[in-house]
Amino acid sequence: MSMTASARQTLRITDFGAVPDSWNDVLPAVRQAIQACSAADETVIEFPKGRYDFWPSRCTDGRAVMIGFDLKRLKNITVEGNGSEFVFHGNMQIALIDSCENIVFRNFSVDWDRPYISQAEVVQATDEYLDLKIDRRQYPYHIEKDRIFFTGEGWKLPVTLAYNNLYDGERKEIVPQTWDNPLGNIFDQKAEERGGDIVRFRGQPKMKPDKGTYVTLFHARYLTNGIQIRHSKNTLLKDLTVYHALSHGVLGEMSENITLDNTSMTANEAKGRVFSIVADASHFINCKGVIKIENCAHTGQGDDFINVHGRNVVIREIRDARTIEVKADGRYNLPGDEVWFLNRETAQRGEIRTVESITPVSGENEPAGFRIAFTEALPGGTKAGDFVESKTWTASLELRNCRILKKHRARGILVTTPGDVIIENNYFRTAGTAILLEGDIDHWFESGANTNVQIRNNVFEDCLTSGNRSGNRWEWGEAVITITPSHRPLSEKTEPYHRHVVIRNNVFKVFDAPLVHARSVRGLQFVENEVIKTDTYPPYTWQKSAFLLDGCRETLIRDNRIDDRYITRDILIEHMRKSDVKADRIFKIDFVKGVNTYLN
Repeated sequence: MSMTASARQTLRITDFGAVPDSWNDVLPAVRQAIQACSAADETVIEFPKGRYDFWPSRCTDGRAVMIGFDLKRLKNITVEGNGSEFVFHGNMQIALIDSCENIVFRNFSVDWDRPYISQAEVVQATDEYLDLKIDRRQYPYHIEKDRIFFTGEGWKLPVTLAYNNLYDGERKEIVPQTWDNPLGNIFDQKAEERGGDIVRFRGQPKMKPDKGTYVTLFHARYLTNGIQIRHSKNTLLKDLTVYHALSHGVLGEMSENITLDNTSMTANEAKGRVFSIVADASHFINCKGVIKIENCAHTGQGDDFINVHGRNVVIREIRDARTIEVKADGRYNLPGDEVWFLNRETAQRGEIRTVESITPVSGENEPAGFRIAFTEALPGGTKAGDFVESKTWTASLELRNCRILKKHRARGILVTTPGDVIIENNYFRTAGTAILLEGDIDHWFESGANTNVQIRNNVFEDCLTSGNRSGNRWEWGEAVITITPSHRPLSEKTEPYHRHVVIRNNVFKVFDAPLVHARSVRGLQFVENEVIKTDTYPPYTWQKSAFLLDGCRETLIRDNRIDDRYITRDILIEHMRKSDVKADRIFKIDFVKGVNTYLN
């Protein structure tokens, strides 16, 4: 996105009244600078290095949330931070890039003086109480009618009981075999001050963490996204550090070509934090072109490293021969888009139709939805409960040279898209599964079936310390690489959901047995990898085999270098024939017996 001198203008934010390091509200100056952008083909909004504060004020256009950088219908804009600190206050969104083209954000950091997460340190845990030390200056709180409330800039909130997590005091990683809300409902119990910033919560915590363990206390979920990109093309986020955001760090929707280069959601260690943002580091829904993630290392976020997917939009009603009514996520379609029709039972992509029109509908006692009309008649047999999936809005993913660590909640990479997927030259050390391929038709409805996934030249080291111990769906994955679409094979003849997943030339350093758990894949390959046994953590997972395969076809497990100390040599299969797997002789292929592999 180079800019020629003749077509480029530079707008210094200080020329619009901004004063760095003053704590004054920079938002009026930012708005004026953005308004001035339309006069030139290519514009740089430049911030001389310093601290700039974004303060919320009353929205005059009906929005509930103030936006720091509100870009709409603009082209060729670069926001150059020059190493500045952007500090936000209260319920604010960092940026909205809406219906834009060629937007670049680079060279700045983002933080909140008072984040919507608080942090505590375990002093003592017993059967009767839990004592936590909470720095009141960083995380103001008070006790009201025996309950603790935390306060911020314009808010007073309790501790939510959904996503609080534990980090060990030494490495500041998710404590092994802990998941969401590991202390139970203790923060709903009686709280009392003990002096010295220590608060005692009466009652029995669900577990007793070691002294010095950090506890992250969430006060909101999915409140406001950080940098939101929608209906835009060619967006580059370069050399950014986001210490906090109130939901996803970066959310892309129906946009084309998004690149994150050295743009990380990171715990602000200088402030002693183990947490960063509230939800996923990045999340992309129904995008197209290429999503490129390079040189990123996220820590402390409250959900996965990245999630790329479409939508399985549920057909609520057949209105006529060419028209269906769908739920609210039908908004991920536009006139002229092509969509696949999917039968709920087979979950296979079927006939293609083109959207003629999409009309919002709502009812008194039902959620908002959309009526979608097509240029041709619906495929024969289409019924309520089936799905449509966008064919137009499907992205490829390239993820390289990233560090995916167990310093954040849940899993690593989630990707379900028919576009090409390349995951290479990364280092994985995750709390849950490192890579998860799903395709969801019963809960989140995140589509869709992969057709070409290349996982190569990566290192996976001691992943899955908080994987599936018991099989509960809210634990964080069955194996280092987990492929678990909702579609469940019924027999050895069921056509698989995913296609062509190649795991080649990686290094797996593992303390437990599960390497791969795969359901419903045609053309799964695990070839030319190295498996090294470690003793870093004790084994614990419910899957005791190296590979557990369900309804897979044309599977190849060959030419891998296996450490003699890694003694697991089992490939367990169900809804398959043994001939569906070609493997080196060191592995024994057998059928699953006496194990409910679906659990719940």
